Amino acid sequence: MDNLQTSLDGLYTLLGAYLGIVATITLVVSILKIVAMWRIFTKAGEKGWKSLIPIYNMFIYYKVSGISPWFLVLAFGLSILSVIKNEIVITIALIGTFIIAIYQKHSLAKSFGKGIGYTLGLLFLNTIFLLILGLGSAQYVGKKEN
Repeated sequence: MDNLQTSLDGLYTLLGAYLGIVATITLVVSILKIVAMWRIFTKAGEKGWKSLIPIYNMFIYYKVSGISPWFLVLAFGLSILSVIKNEIVITIALIGTFIIAIYQKHSLAKSFGKGIGYTLGLLFLNTIFLLILGLGSAQYVGKKEN
């Protein structure tokens, strides 16, 4: 019985350490993303504090990207559709949401004078590329057509 208790104690300690590390990494990434978004907003002529308000910050983010906030409403609607227990509806909702995310990231990259490579960076390494936009030398140029 003591061996079992010792094993469980070790397992709980390991699990607690793992969760602590994950929580710390999540906190650091969240703080870095807040800093990046604040700077991106200020470069675009918006007040930085707008990046702190949930949902509202997404509307401003879409505005900074040069696209209609109605795309955000559409993305939320598609996300809500994804809870329907129908595989076809879920698939369409996920694909639609992904397409909107790609469009938004590409529009943000173009708003800072960047190209498709930067769009891919925003898609796959979002926080890093947001930090580069916010803290780097990139200048906000606004909405640019192809």
